[in-house]
Amino acid sequence: KFMIFTFIVLCISWFGLKYYFSNVNKIADKVRGDVLTQVQSHHSKLLAYNDIPEMYRNGIIATEDRNFFTNKGIDVRGTTRAVVVDVGSGKALQGGSTITQQLIHNTILSNTSKSLSWKLLESAYAIGLYDTMNKQETFAYYTNVIYFGHGANGLYQAAETYFGKSPSQLSAGELTMLAGLPNAPSVYDPYKNMTLALKRQHIVVQNMVDNEMISETQANQIISEPIVLK
Repeated sequence: KFMIFTFIVLCISWFGLKYYFSNVNKIADKVRGDVLTQVQSHHSKLLAYNDIPEMYRNGIIATEDRNFFTNKGIDVRGTTRAVVVDVGSGKALQGGSTITQQLIHNTILSNTSKSLSWKLLESAYAIGLYDTMNKQETFAYYTNVIYFGHGANGLYQAAETYFGKSPSQLSAGELTMLAGLPNAPSVYDPYKNMTLALKRQHIVVQNMVDNEMISETQANQIISEPIVLK
C-alpha cells in the first residue's frame, strides 16, 4: 500500500509541476527570453540546433550528459549526491548537473547564490523545462549561453575567438577541443596550456568512442588533426 501511495503522490506531483510550468510559471518562455537577451548583449549570433555541427553535439553529450536525450531533465543520482554533500558541508560542492540543469543555471538562476535551496530549485526548473521544451531546443539554447573562456559566450563566439571561423567551418579536431572547454575554461585554455587542452580533447573523443558515436579509427583521425589557434 505504501508503494502504491508513494507512486500516486509522485504522479500527482509530476503532473502538477507540468501544469504549473506550462500555465502559471512559463519556464520555457523565460529561458528563451534570457538566452536571446544574452546573445544580443554579447553581439553574437543565435545558433539553432541544426546549425550546431553533429561532431560538437556528440562530443558535448558524450562528455557532459550522455543520457541527455532520455533523461527527464535531471540526473537523480548526481543531484542527490550534490544535496547530500551540500547538507553535510554547508556548501554547494557537487555538480551533478545535466545539460538541462546547466541551461537553467546559466539563465534564470544565473544571479542566484548557490545553496541547497538553489540546487533543489534548479532541479525543479529543469523538470519543468523538460516538460515544456523539446530536447533539440534545450541543447541549442545551452550551446548559445555556455562560457568557453576569453570572453566567448556560446559556440558561435568560441569558434570565432579560438579559430576565426564559424562553427560550420570547424574541423572535427577543432569541434572536439571546443566541446571540452566549458567544463573548466580557465584550466583547459589552449592559449595558456595547449597540452592540457589536448588532453581534454582526447577525453571528449574517447567518450564518443565509448558511447559508440565514432569508431576508434575515426578517433585516431580526429586527434591527429593539427590544431591552429587564431
